[in-house]
Amino acid sequence: MEQLQALSTCGRPWAEQRAQMALAIMEQYQGGGLDESEYQELMRDLIRSDRLNEEADDIDIKNILVSCIMIGAKLA
Repeated sequence: MEQLQALSTCGRPWAEQRAQMALAIMEQYQGGGLDESEYQELMRDLIRSDRLNEEADDIDIKNILVSCIMIGAKLA
């Protein structure tokens, strides 16, 4: 979660947006607004997009973002 918070202000709009969305999804899940399968699917959708591959201009940031989101999805 700390890495997602750091990514949410990293200066790369594509990474910031996805990190902020992941944090929002995590909060909604923790608050009971999503069941586990919905949560995992939404998290995976953040990184499954072809747009991510098109927008990502820093492979290191992309890898950190993908790792954080996948770990978050599995922690449910």
